Amino acid sequence: MASRFEEEQPAPKECANCGATDDLLRCSRCRAEWFCSLACHKAYWPFHRQTCKRNDFADVVEEGDPRFAAWLRRHGKQAILGDAEVDRLERAGRAVSGSGREDVMQSMYGRLDPKPEGPKYSPEERFRVQERERQEAMRARLMSRQERAWSAISVEPGMGMECSRYKWTQNQSHVYVFVRVPEGTTAARLRVQLTSGSLALALGLDEQPLLDGKLYGNIKAEHSTWFVDDGVLQLQLLKLCRRGHYAAGTTNADTWWRSLWAYCPPAESLQRRHPPTRYYWSEYEESDLPPPLPARRVSAQAPPAAAAKSGGGQAGMRLSAAATDAAAAELGGGGGGGGGSDDELAP
Repeated sequence: MASRFEEEQPAPKECANCGATDDLLRCSRCRAEWFCSLACHKAYWPFHRQTCKRNDFADVVEEGDPRFAAWLRRHGKQAILGDAEVDRLERAGRAVSGSGREDVMQSMYGRLDPKPEGPKYSPEERFRVQERERQEAMRARLMSRQERAWSAISVEPGMGMECSRYKWTQNQSHVYVFVRVPEGTTAARLRVQLTSGSLALALGLDEQPLLDGKLYGNIKAEHSTWFVDDGVLQLQLLKLCRRGHYAAGTTNADTWWRSLWAYCPPAESLQRRHPPTRYYWSEYEESDLPPPLPARRVSAQAPPAAAAKSGGGQAGMRLSAAATDAAAAELGGGGGGGGGSDDELAP
């Protein structure tokens, strides 16, 4: 290996791929090879990639001592050897057993970016680290499941809304409310209070409520349900005024809710006056419908007016029959004399 103090003839600048000497550009990474074009650089890269390494120290000293920087690049030096390091290499080279010069050189300068040794923890500290990593992994899995479950909830236009803290949708019988709860929340920690006209949701007894207010319409609380799945609380509220169970003076259009709450800002309310057409085609509880009314039976007896009319007709028939009999009697009486003689002559 040449010393840095030895005079060396500078190598002529030429393209490492084609040998051209005009309009040369130096490799921006190793700054040791020259190329005439980007095409030559790409063509020569399979042979150049093994030796193309950045020399940070040479980049720093190149402005002040370009000859020394060129020497470092030619010989692949990454740093300057101190006296103690030189002595260590010389002792390794003269050693009969143990690490040789190459092993020591590899350990000292074999890596461009050597990493420090990892920290040493006690068994208790390692256990705490593993426990924290396990909890973070479980939290990440739960959050990913919650995100997937939350994004899978779709609300059709005119059937509900997606608000800042909850989503809600509806059909002709139920209102469905979806609320994201904090991670790790179980059903036992939730406090859900349902009445015929209000909904209150909180975590525990002393924590801030998540939802609380008067509902847009009345519900049947005893037939409403809720559960927690993948970090999402789902409530199914049965409408009091629903298809087949209308209040006095209402129709199916009055079963449609414009918002979840009776008092809410306009941003959380549907801005339309009438239900969409798809609402009348939405699902409903067929088993919840009232039984159909019994069919009306047609009476065998004729109505009084018809009976009177029919009776008059029968009387007229009887009268005409009586007149016919009377006329026949008169006619029979005239010829009855002859008939009488015949009766007398008969034996």
